[in-house]
Amino acid sequence: MTNDQRRSSVLEEMRQIDEQWTRVGLHLLQHRTQDVMMFVFMSIDTVQHYFWQFMDETHFLHDPAAKSKFGNAVRDVYTRLDAALGKLVKHAGPETSLFVVSDHGGGPVSDRTVYLNRYLAQIGLLHYRKSTDNPFQRAARGVIRSIYTVLISNLSSRQKIWLADLMPALRDKAETSYTSFTEIDWTRTKAFCSEVLASPPSIWINLKGQRPQGIVEPADYEKMRNEVITKLGELKDPRTGETVIKRVFRREEIFHGSFASEAADLILDWWGTSAFSTSPSFPDQTLEPPVVVTEKRPTKGSEWGGTHRLHGILVAKGPHFKMNAEISGARLIDFAPTLLHLLGQPVPRDMDGKVLSDLFKPEYLQTHPIVYDDGKEDLQMPTPGGDYSEEEAAQVEERLKALGYIE
Repeated sequence: MTNDQRRSSVLEEMRQIDEQWTRVGLHLLQHRTQDVMMFVFMSIDTVQHYFWQFMDETHFLHDPAAKSKFGNAVRDVYTRLDAALGKLVKHAGPETSLFVVSDHGGGPVSDRTVYLNRYLAQIGLLHYRKSTDNPFQRAARGVIRSIYTVLISNLSSRQKIWLADLMPALRDKAETSYTSFTEIDWTRTKAFCSEVLASPPSIWINLKGQRPQGIVEPADYEKMRNEVITKLGELKDPRTGETVIKRVFRREEIFHGSFASEAADLILDWWGTSAFSTSPSFPDQTLEPPVVVTEKRPTKGSEWGGTHRLHGILVAKGPHFKMNAEISGARLIDFAPTLLHLLGQPVPRDMDGKVLSDLFKPEYLQTHPIVYDDGKEDLQMPTPGGDYSEEEAAQVEERLKALGYIE
């Protein structure tokens, strides 16, 4: 199957799934009315990842020859979902409060790739184990890595799951070769990055007492973070000399709560002031440049042309909402308290987020003031592992794999 055939097949599959979800939504609205209902359409995310470059003529992966076939792919999904939304709104009725929410925005991927572990190795903060492999073993690892790269780039989620179940040992070997984590000498490494898709570009400090083989003394923790931040600021675009990573957050600037310590020590801003992608580093490529620019060329295979942006959208319709009002500063965590208020329920005072009061008509807030619950009940914090049994955890993992969230 050619690349164009695969792309057409993906677009057709997305169309079918969208129409299926629309039918499910209409059925539930007609026959299973609840206090709160939520529908998720994933096509709008997928199409921007893989088809952005076809509509964007300034994109470094733009393919003029394919524009006539796929240049409207993103717009077609928006048009289709707009029609689906119209049907759902009609069946929900005028007394229903409706939200259209995206958990993030979209935009083109950057042509700059940063190899973070490669850079950390170059500045002496990460070390690889001394290789004892012979030339044949090194060549074999390179072949496995290349095959794995091709497979993860071209197979569907279902195909990946089937292959992993068929050859679990080979999968483990391939993933080990691809991530190179087993090649790191943790007894000499002070900082590292996970460099995988499921984890945005972040840096962990190999802190003693927190990491299994931590070597950084707690007294040197802040000094080490400051050193890493300074060094990251020295990464430049080879074409312009522009700083690539313009902003780095310390963990406590973003995360809070009893599980904040599980987050990375440093979070690199790739979504706002900076523009870069990341890719896995390998020991045999440590001497290569840490910042690589992809030359302008037509897209290959199933490359990502689009990625996430911090800001999404919020559209609201309902009898209690203002007309033609513009709401700024809304966050995803604001929807839980806002929905509780709409349902006439008290909002726990310690709940993250706030009621989006600017949405509501003043007269509604006067007759329905926000009520807070001080949470005097003795609530037990969940354990880090959750309450899932091994069987339930395995089912959750399989569902996440099927949705493409984990490999």
